[in-house]
Amino acid sequence: MITKSKLTRTLVALGLVMSVPAAHAEIELAPGLKADGFIDMSATYRDEEGETTETMSFDQWEIDLHFDPVEKVSARVDINDVNANDEGVVVEQAFVVYDFENGLKATAGKFLSALGYEGAEPTLLYQYSVSATIIGYPGYASGAALSYDFGMGSIYGAVVDGWYSGDNDAEDLSYEVQLKVSPVEGLTLQAGYATEEFSEVVVDEEVSEAYDKGIANFWTEYKVGSLTLAAEYNILYEIEGADSDGDGYLVMANYAFGKAALTLRHSYAELDNGYENTEFTVSPSYKLASNLLLVTEYRHDDYGDTDADTFAAELLYTF
Repeated sequence: MITKSKLTRTLVALGLVMSVPAAHAEIELAPGLKADGFIDMSATYRDEEGETTETMSFDQWEIDLHFDPVEKVSARVDINDVNANDEGVVVEQAFVVYDFENGLKATAGKFLSALGYEGAEPTLLYQYSVSATIIGYPGYASGAALSYDFGMGSIYGAVVDGWYSGDNDAEDLSYEVQLKVSPVEGLTLQAGYATEEFSEVVVDEEVSEAYDKGIANFWTEYKVGSLTLAAEYNILYEIEGADSDGDGYLVMANYAFGKAALTLRHSYAELDNGYENTEFTVSPSYKLASNLLLVTEYRHDDYGDTDADTFAAELLYTF
């Protein structure tokens, strides 16, 4: 087990260098079939009001298969193993896309929600951890979607089995819409909404109230040179069941120094049921090689009555 002193010494040494999301280099397996993916491992030390937790783990591996278009139809299958949930190897998403070749595309299968600024994979993050406001993000679901690219931006809509439950049940469908525009070079603006209805459930002769879980998601990103600035605001609807509306936000800055980079982030989330979290993150990173990224992080969480400090070091290999 890693000790606090050992991890601290490691992070101090790494802190002398400064994250950009890791890049993928597709491998051609056969004509019309390419693959990319990653291997992710980390060590963490967390102190919450004197109670400490230490981890050193292999976090996840993933292989994404990309099938080139044949007669306007392409496909993608993502296969992974996330050590944290012990589910073993699973198909994370698998979908086909029909390209009408006029800006309109149709997607069917299991796929990720289009909402949220922070990515679902470690390769899409500028730091190790996710923000406090990510509690409202929809996940993977099965269904169909339409998107239209009009040059300066795109519009998107989807109908699925459940953005939050992914239950393969078509009785209570879930919906999502999104508008994304890039009015000037380097600037992206996004607005979207997703919702899922949860019916009342009887547990131990007690009836839980029906509710509609959802999110109104707004974010903006501006990139100029080596600097990336981002802000996000979420209106959260009954995220933890009835009477748990709330909101959340994040602000983030990332600056790259060649192979090194530094990310600063602040985020917040609050719900009517009393949940509250304010976090501050400092995350230096360094590219050891073109396909090997070292990410370090210090994060402070304030839950109102309790505080927590977390140190992390992550090694991310991409292919």
